[in-house]
Amino acid sequence: MATELKSAGPDPAAGPPSVLVDEALLAELPTFELFFKTFGFKRIHGRVWGLLVLSKDSLSSRDISQQLEISQGATSTTLGELTEWGAIRSEFDSHRRCHLHSPVGNALSIVATVFRRREQVAFQQFKQATTRSLDFISTRYGSKDPRVLTLRSIIMTCEIGEALMELVFSAVNTALGDSQSILSKAVSTALKVGVGLPAKVFLGGDRPSKQAEQNNGDVQNGVESERAD
Repeated sequence: MATELKSAGPDPAAGPPSVLVDEALLAELPTFELFFKTFGFKRIHGRVWGLLVLSKDSLSSRDISQQLEISQGATSTTLGELTEWGAIRSEFDSHRRCHLHSPVGNALSIVATVFRRREQVAFQQFKQATTRSLDFISTRYGSKDPRVLTLRSIIMTCEIGEALMELVFSAVNTALGDSQSILSKAVSTALKVGVGLPAKVFLGGDRPSKQAEQNNGDVQNGVESERAD
């Protein structure tokens, strides 16, 4: 894992890297790394994605490579994987004659995609291992071996789990895309509460402004009205 962040060395022809992100923001990149690592990804995924999130402009592969001091190969691989997970988008810039990359704004969609694909991989690997065990036992000991029934049950459970998971995540993605859906309204309400009551209030900081208190009161009243209905 550490080798993926190892620098390939500066490119003399490229010149010194320009300042793409403020130093104060770059200092936050380790938090992005740790967050991605917590969910089983590589630190470099969090570092590259964090850079794109904190950058004011879309960045080229060379921009990213120079800013993070990682090889072009590692940069290209990471961008490809982030694209596959639906975390970034890339567009060709005719002026710079290269692809520019930016983060996908809908973080909820990213989370849904990531969890769906990761869980699918887990189910598939478990089912494949179980199937290999079933084939081995059936061939050597026959289909009446008591382990056969258990293994078949595991395989069926994996298939049901995959189907249910696909149904749930597809429904979530559809609901998030519909501004009138209950889920979309719930997310919108949650965001309003977050804006109305900044985190510093919960941490013992300054009291919220009158406008913030009013916004939060409006949201709360709306929630109570919906419950009454």
